[in-house]
Amino acid sequence: MFDKQFLIKLRNFAIFIVIYTLIFFLFFSTLSYTLPFVIGIIVSLISLPLVKFLKRKLKFKDSIASLISVLLVYIIFILLLIGIFTKITYEIKQLVSSIPNVNTFIPYIQEYFDKLRLYYDAIDPAIVQKINEQVTKFAYSSLDISLSILNKLLSIVLKLPVIFLILFVSLLSSYFFSKDMLNFRSSILNIFTPDGKKKFSLIVDELNKSLTGYIKAYSFIVTLTFIETYIGFSILNIKYALILSIVSAIFDVLPILGIGAVYSLVALYYIITKKYIIAFGILILYLIVTIVRQILEPKLVSASLGLHPVAVLAAIFIGIKAYGFVGMIYLIFLMVLYNILKKTKIL
Repeated sequence: MFDKQFLIKLRNFAIFIVIYTLIFFLFFSTLSYTLPFVIGIIVSLISLPLVKFLKRKLKFKDSIASLISVLLVYIIFILLLIGIFTKITYEIKQLVSSIPNVNTFIPYIQEYFDKLRLYYDAIDPAIVQKINEQVTKFAYSSLDISLSILNKLLSIVLKLPVIFLILFVSLLSSYFFSKDMLNFRSSILNIFTPDGKKKFSLIVDELNKSLTGYIKAYSFIVTLTFIETYIGFSILNIKYALILSIVSAIFDVLPILGIGAVYSLVALYYIITKKYIIAFGILILYLIVTIVRQILEPKLVSASLGLHPVAVLAAIFIGIKAYGFVGMIYLIFLMVLYNILKKTKIL
């Protein structure tokens, strides 16, 4: 019924899907054990251009060039974290010291309750009871969320020794991976035929280009979110614009939360304090940032990965709907790898 060549391609595609899925889920299921080594590989790849420069231009030994390059990457990263943490800590202290007393909000809350009380007599008691039940449920769920956040913070504090151990192992693995990175590819290539070497090199180069492009694309999107939020909040004269912009950029990476979590809380604060113009300005800013992101994300990611924008948009939407951020990553890199294997005529 079907063409034989088509059936062969279909079989190869099914085998590719199964192998890719197994490797993908094996990687994420064992990530808690392999995290230091994954970090080591990433840092060694980042430091690779500097290692090549130190070896070829300045004639450094492999071990010295790798040690200097890895330490430089970690030092820059740590200094950036210290700078950001210091600024955030300062703004948090300022924020906490300037938070108005609870009694400040009581007149506003009382006014809203007084207005609601006027409508209570005209409302069916059953509806009032339902409202009260929903408010009670909301209060309990808010308490549960607060307790879970506190438990998470406590667990992070308890895991500090483990975090330091991960950093130490990551540093050592980064050094050893960096030292052997140049020879590692040559060792792998020796197991292939001349044609296999070309295909393997092409696959590695394409994967490296796609991964780098993907990281650059999302780094640009997150940075743009930060800049837009910071400029918008500064124009609206919102205090602690920097820390709120950083939190928005971080939340922008999290599909479940998103920047709406930050914007809605800030807008709610200004609604309670009856600064409706600022609250409306925050809503307009949120719409602008969201629209810009929705327009740029498929185009930037598709350009960096060499895929059609509609395919990327479908992968983002279906992946997030199905399994969140991990599902999006799964579908995007499934298409990327399939595209690379088609280029090399393996599939």
